[in-house]
Amino acid sequence: MPYDEEGRFVYPVPAHKHKPKETRPAKEKKSRASQKNISTPESASSAQVAIPLDSPTPNQVRPASQALATTPDAPVVPLFPRIASDPSEQVEDTPQPVLASTTKSTRAQVPHVQELSVTPAQPSNELPQIEVLTPAITLPEEQSEQPCIITEGDLALLWNAQKWPEGLKLETTAGQQIEIIYRGRWSGGFGPDFKGAIIAFNGALQRGDVELHLKTSGWRSHGHQQDPRYNNVILQVMMEHDSPIATLTEAGTQPPLLALLPLFPNEEGLGQALEQARRSGTLLGSLSESEGPCCERIAEHHPDLEKLLGRIDEMGQQRFQERAEEYEADCAAEPENGPAQALWAGLLEALGYSQNKIPFRRLATAFSFANVLELERTARRRSEPFEERVMTLEAVLLGTAGLLPTQRQIHKPKSDQMPLFTGVERVESLENWAAGDYVEELERRWNWLERQFRATGTFAPLRDRDWTFARLRPPNHPARRLAGLARLVARLPAHDEVELLEWLSGKLDNPTPEEDCRQLVTAFRVGLDDLESESGQFWMRRFDFAPRALMVGDNAKGATADLIGPDRAADMVVNIVLPFLYGYARDKRNAGLEAKSLAAYRVHPKLGTNELVENIARQVFRYWLEKPDELILNGKPLKKLTTGRLIETACRQQGLIHLHHRFCAAQDYSTCPLH
Repeated sequence: MPYDEEGRFVYPVPAHKHKPKETRPAKEKKSRASQKNISTPESASSAQVAIPLDSPTPNQVRPASQALATTPDAPVVPLFPRIASDPSEQVEDTPQPVLASTTKSTRAQVPHVQELSVTPAQPSNELPQIEVLTPAITLPEEQSEQPCIITEGDLALLWNAQKWPEGLKLETTAGQQIEIIYRGRWSGGFGPDFKGAIIAFNGALQRGDVELHLKTSGWRSHGHQQDPRYNNVILQVMMEHDSPIATLTEAGTQPPLLALLPLFPNEEGLGQALEQARRSGTLLGSLSESEGPCCERIAEHHPDLEKLLGRIDEMGQQRFQERAEEYEADCAAEPENGPAQALWAGLLEALGYSQNKIPFRRLATAFSFANVLELERTARRRSEPFEERVMTLEAVLLGTAGLLPTQRQIHKPKSDQMPLFTGVERVESLENWAAGDYVEELERRWNWLERQFRATGTFAPLRDRDWTFARLRPPNHPARRLAGLARLVARLPAHDEVELLEWLSGKLDNPTPEEDCRQLVTAFRVGLDDLESESGQFWMRRFDFAPRALMVGDNAKGATADLIGPDRAADMVVNIVLPFLYGYARDKRNAGLEAKSLAAYRVHPKLGTNELVENIARQVFRYWLEKPDELILNGKPLKKLTTGRLIETACRQQGLIHLHHRFCAAQDYSTCPLH
């Protein structure tokens, strides 16, 4: 499942984007081509697929040398995969394949494909170093000078849209009749392209995955026969059946084959189906889920839109209460320190996004909230100023996380002497000199504190390899988030757990629930107010300790320059703080606090844009989005309807996430509350 508990997309590996190269003569060598997620009608005529050996994402590439024949006398060019054993290796250009045909032909004659001996890709979490460029299949069109090119991206759109011509019967190469009950969910990562499909083979239902290739031979050339992730594949879909070699999984099973080219009487039917798929509005590179088989019938069961929205709000409240029950159990298990530690663990986990939730939660255990308060009490008894307390907390949190430069072999700017430059060079050198001095002070404090912590015999800090840094925007880097957490702790007015919980509960004593929400978000937002301090100067310009880890461009402007911005603070309030207060209130039998926390949750404004929520909303509200002129919402007729107008609160967002996680992703369609 490519989404985390908050509905954020989980990227499996870093993706590298390149700009298209200029067309060069055919004999020149070329560099790696640019990649795009999904082909469009405008670019389809010159598109070619470039994917890793076991990648399910059909990215396309514009070849450096285009040699497409569009005349009836065009020669037949064998289709060869191009192998690059090293990413930097350059490969000679090969003419692009065109199927031989005459002006009177109505079927494309598929050329024979020579089998290459390719070492299969082994299952790995790392980006493969072997690149296979799968040629596109070109079909001649009767009434057009432009050929129709089918790419793997088109095949994925075709399968996802399921816009088959009327009367077309799907049949495997072995003669089995196929009925697609549910095409599956677009995986969005490595592994089979569509997961959780429901297909009837000669009337017998099977559940499993679907893998797409342009040719049958793609199964072996991509190494799927040795990859256990493909053991649950129940159907391989391809345009052309080109290999007599059996398609076997690592477990020894043989998925049926569905070749699409032989099923269409002519290219016109295939072209129309592809055009309908392109116009269906499904963007696989953006929305990484496919609708379930019951979505199209929601309007039949819930013709009243307001009642449907109420049902989704109920699911949002159910998700809220399930989280609150976990906090209630933590409070009951250890009444003295349990509540504050549970809140501490939740806040750290909320700072980690999908990639770093686990190490942040481990950090909450490695350096507990009781340790944090003890460190703060000691510093306040000594009347240490705010800036000094922040630096000590930064040293402890970053050191326990294993993120200080000496723990990661990161070169520090030298600060042994004042640089003597002029102009801009002098300003930059002064900043580097100050940054180096600040980092050395962090290291010095950590070395002294670490010896004390290790003397307890139970201290277990994390290491840098426990963290994920790929696909992180600079404001979300763990080091920068921990700097924000240090400031959040340093400005707390509490000296112990009881005072902390009283202070937090007091944020719900405002005249309205809306004001309660604003007060809580303000409490957990952390800006850079101490710009005169060494720490403030450092984090104003940087997100990590590496020399080039600078906050530049949009990341250095406005709210994004905050250590914990308003959007992240709102996420923490909705997903952690309010459920915690509700669970804590239930444990303490505090009915007033219980009611206030639930009321604030119900009216909290919607959170930032969420890909999963947007996708599920389009599926659930599809009928109303297509016919807004027939709707009346809150007693008023609607002339234009968008998902933004339907999803106005965080509670409703959480309801859609709950719907996906509990029913859609689990394929539990029979018990779906919207069915």
